[in-house]
Amino acid sequence: MEKHRLPDTPFWVDPESVASDHLTLSPEESHHLLRVHRAREGTPFEAVDGRGNFYRCSVRSVERRAVIGKILARAQDVGELRRPVEILVGMPDWGPLEQIVAHGVPLGVSQFDFVRCARSTGTVLGAQRLARLDRLARAGLKQSRRTRLPAMRSSASLEEAVAAALEGTRLVAHPNAAGTGFPPSDEVQGSFSLAVGPPGGFSAEEYEFLRSERFQPISLGPSRLTTETASITLIGLARNALQSSDLRVH
Repeated sequence: MEKHRLPDTPFWVDPESVASDHLTLSPEESHHLLRVHRAREGTPFEAVDGRGNFYRCSVRSVERRAVIGKILARAQDVGELRRPVEILVGMPDWGPLEQIVAHGVPLGVSQFDFVRCARSTGTVLGAQRLARLDRLARAGLKQSRRTRLPAMRSSASLEEAVAAALEGTRLVAHPNAAGTGFPPSDEVQGSFSLAVGPPGGFSAEEYEFLRSERFQPISLGPSRLTTETASITLIGLARNALQSSDLRVH
């Protein structure tokens, strides 16, 4: 008897499509499971809902092109860091912006805020572009086996972005900062709020404002980095300072 093979990437399920003992995949996700993985009744698969829930399932039936999965086990916050990591990024061009999201989601970012700054060339992102980033984040969430979908924001000013940022350990990448050390996990207070300037960097006034809001300057080394490289580097440092939470199946 042929053994059912578990797909190595979880499927996305809308939270509203989850019941106590079963869930329903969208037609698009169902098509991928049925056609690419050739699933049939009894085939195991996994799903995430973007709200921290991880489901281990098997195919129960197919109704109106939608897979109905029997929930075998649940887990909470699989693949998530112990504390939130948010990043404020001075608005870069669209290509680098997509790279920040594509690489930042697997590294554990909980919120992205792309901010209109003094040296930004782009405008505040509208609903259509934020929705596109949301779809990109979903793909990264599944690929990295995370369970919480990061929030997407685009603030019209640095003041607006900082007002929405979490309290906690606040760091800003600065090319002339004296300190290169990163606070150890036991010194992190509540969360990480990170800030990276747009191409050309934050203005002197913006750096001063961030310092007044308790953003500690940190050096990322002697070479000049692009906005996307600096963002990914700073996110990686925050990730390394935190440990992933344990997987607990109920």
